Amino acid sequence: MPIKPLAVTDRDLMRARQIERSWTPPLKGLSCDEAEIIARAIAQGIAEGRKQGLELAKDLASSA
Repeated sequence: MPIKPLAVTDRDLMRARQIERSWTPPLKGLSCDEAEIIARAIAQGIAEGRKQGLELAKDLASSA
């Protein structure tokens, strides 16, 4: 099964950067590029959760 790219929104990325900054003490030694990679990974997780929630809602609505 091919993996489809997720639609990561600016809002996902903004929230992910907030989360990444809240982890500052353990991540203090990271470069800007490394911090951006972490923020994007978090944003992808947020987008994946939203996608799964929408799919679940569609399945529930179609079975009702």
